[in-house]
Amino acid sequence: MPRSAQRPLPARVHLPSGRVARLSDAAARAHAAAVLGARADRDAGERAPIGACARDVQILAGPSVLADARGAPLDPLGLPLPDAHVLRALLAFAGVVPEEPGAYSCENCGAPFEVAPSSLLEIGPFTDGELDDPELDRPFDFGASHPVPALRVGRALCRSVRFVERTVEEAMPLLRAPCDGALRVTPSLVAAMGVAALGRERRASVIADALARAPDDAWAAIVDLYHEARYPARLVAVHRCAGCGARNDLDVPLARELERAPLRAPGDGEDDRGAPGSTPRRAGAFPDLDAFEARVRAAAERIYAARGVRNIDLFIDAGVPACDDGGEPLLGCYAPGTPADDLGIARPPEIRIFYRTFRLEAREDPGFDVDAEIDETIDHEVTHHLHHLAGSDPLDDEEREQIEREQLRRVGHAEAARRARRGALAELGGFVRATWPIWVITAVGSALAWCAGGR
Repeated sequence: MPRSAQRPLPARVHLPSGRVARLSDAAARAHAAAVLGARADRDAGERAPIGACARDVQILAGPSVLADARGAPLDPLGLPLPDAHVLRALLAFAGVVPEEPGAYSCENCGAPFEVAPSSLLEIGPFTDGELDDPELDRPFDFGASHPVPALRVGRALCRSVRFVERTVEEAMPLLRAPCDGALRVTPSLVAAMGVAALGRERRASVIADALARAPDDAWAAIVDLYHEARYPARLVAVHRCAGCGARNDLDVPLARELERAPLRAPGDGEDDRGAPGSTPRRAGAFPDLDAFEARVRAAAERIYAARGVRNIDLFIDAGVPACDDGGEPLLGCYAPGTPADDLGIARPPEIRIFYRTFRLEAREDPGFDVDAEIDETIDHEVTHHLHHLAGSDPLDDEEREQIEREQLRRVGHAEAARRARRGALAELGGFVRATWPIWVITAVGSALAWCAGGR
């Protein structure tokens, strides 16, 4: 089985709860070898395997593996789940536990790639204690009921779910479940998930029955909320596509205790049609390319007139969308015109609108207003055009600064500074390697001149 590259396990980490923990790389690797060997023996004996989550907890519970800030032993069973999942991610990041590369395709261009996501995790904010971002480090709201697609709970319809906090020990019935096995929803599993209520229903047995029969979209929404509650937003790996440069966000760690996949086989029960009162999304609602182009050109004609511009080419691109410097596929982009070349051919300025990005946004967001976004995108690119004519584009500067700020939030300030220093040293080293013959010749020439002058 392919394994993650081995890197040192960080000795000291800050956890989402505010706790500081110490980790022993040597102890973790020694205990992991014992645990993984024992698991292989159990699997060979055809006993039911335990899940990767429980395996990782078993490793963290090993002698001298985990300690608090003062060095006292720390029992992982008492940790809240977000803390435990950060520690699990670090085990995979360091290669203490194996993570087989997953097969993916780029969300923008469709190119296939394989990667072990945990190897790409940015751990700087955890090691440097920079867990204060208002978005990435915002705690989950356990006091609120969160909306989900309609599902039947007993005789009632439910459109909300409420979770409660869970420790590792409380969640262990779920964590023990094999990641690749069929999930049987029972009252004990509901308690382990921390589902306190579906709508007004609080009885675990009724909730378990409702979840087992839930429509696929409702189950997927509940799993998404579970992940939001148990996995910090920083547990994401970013893979940049080698072909188109798009950013692909991947779950870390790859093995999680709940999957969004349907619990039931297709056609297994009448609930496949969705709960009564639910509103299925209309397939094929997004306009085809010809209709989309007509709407774009009508909007452009109106906006060009309102902004007092003309002679800007408009191109509707149905191919792979271009990406910004941060890897986000663009809705549109602007290219300034160029003067005539040697053949006397000049290129006018151009606004390009990317059909596939609009289609993807509409697919992922039911509230996406296609016409409003077309208007906003064209107006935005016209603003770039006017700034270009004025000789300065502060909007472009602002967008690039926003991308840099987003990168800084993800990587962490201290880690970004370390990388900048390493980059400067690497550039200096490269300069010296490239120019050392000149320096040698100069030094020899100076020495000869000095010797000649001395005579």
